Amino acid sequence: MNRYTILIFIFSLLISSCTVYKEYPIDIYKPGEIVVPAKVENVALVYRNFKFPGDSLQHYYKDNGRLRKAKNDHKSLDSLLANYCLKELASNLKSQNTFKRIHIFPGAFKPHSGKKLPSLKFNLIKKLTASSETDLLISLETFSYFFSEYAEQYEVPKSREVITAAVWAIYDPAGEKIIERKTMIDTVYWNSYDEEGKYLKKTKLPPRPSALKIASQLSGENYSKRFFASWQKVNRMYSVPPLPDFSQASAFVDEGKWDSAIEIWKRYAPDKNGKMAINARYNLALAYEMKDDILTAWKWLSAAQELALEYKSKEDIKMILQYKKILATRKRDIDRLNQN
Repeated sequence: MNRYTILIFIFSLLISSCTVYKEYPIDIYKPGEIVVPAKVENVALVYRNFKFPGDSLQHYYKDNGRLRKAKNDHKSLDSLLANYCLKELASNLKSQNTFKRIHIFPGAFKPHSGKKLPSLKFNLIKKLTASSETDLLISLETFSYFFSEYAEQYEVPKSREVITAAVWAIYDPAGEKIIERKTMIDTVYWNSYDEEGKYLKKTKLPPRPSALKIASQLSGENYSKRFFASWQKVNRMYSVPPLPDFSQASAFVDEGKWDSAIEIWKRYAPDKNGKMAINARYNLALAYEMKDDILTAWKWLSAAQELALEYKSKEDIKMILQYKKILATRKRDIDRLNQN
């Protein structure tokens, strides 16, 4: 090992011990979580009407921590709220043109309970979808809710909340498979503050029936979002070794001047720069992701991995592999979006 190589090696060790890692928030456009078969055009919605044995507080609520029985509840409160939930789901799916036609089955199932929630039989699913001329069945398997209210105490204003818990399932009759079974728990909260945190003394909080309706509708709305593409904010990581050039590149990143940052990082990307090249190549992968050039980002990340393996840098290898998983998912998401 010659003197120059030794100096580079020592300098690389010093750099790696003092490197700062910064987060950079980005907005990415992601497809819906649920992948619906391409040929599906029409869908049926149904309330399974299933309850677990312990789910027996439909007609009760909490008043400052004390359990009370509600008065004048609708006899079919459970079905009524589940129907609000399904209608809101249908409304959101229609507004996004997710399906051509949506059919809601009213009262297809009588109330039933059990310790376990088994999947629906596909012979029954096929009957339901055939009778409604639909291609897919979305089932609200079970739906629970609970209302609580709290009086003003110790300068804390009165408030009310509803917690909903729903289990959803999507059945594909043609493929005889369950596309998804998902549990969703939501909390809706009301108090006397506006969105800016200002106390409004004369605020009227919704009574229990209205609060339950609103929470049920929000439960259906929140599930519908799993079908839609949307913008999401995520964080990416990049490294800043203690060199003026890397600090300057970081300043360019803060200003969104990615081409200027790329120019600096490319100076340090060659093998001769040792572990600094790992940092530079990793950062270049982020820069090209920001330019929506996922292929080039992947190439730079693979180049960073090759050098990290050569130096047996476990921390760098770990970060690179994590980023590779993220990029692979991003590539699949982009491919899905382009197919629509």
